[in-house]
Amino acid sequence: MPNDEQRKSSVSAVLQRFPTERQTIEQLAARSEDFCDMCEELADAEQAMRAAQMLPAHIRDERTAEWVTLIDRLAAAIDRALRLANVVPISRAKQPKSH
Repeated sequence: MPNDEQRKSSVSAVLQRFPTERQTIEQLAARSEDFCDMCEELADAEQAMRAAQMLPAHIRDERTAEWVTLIDRLAAAIDRALRLANVVPISRAKQPKSH
């Protein structure tokens, strides 16, 4: 389980990618361990991609492409979580039964 500093760093990575969703991100991070895990995975993948930039040329492009693919998938999953968090369910009022 990440400590508070790790969590803030992970959430910061998501805020950089989705700056207009600050309130939703902070709310989800406060209540959802799964969302925090996604944030942490994204931050770790972004850090690994930056490290891949330092690899020898013959493997750099392949490793970077792998990390970009993972980052894109994680960003899409986070985007879905943000959209679902903003959905307000509408319940249908019960109709009186006709006799």
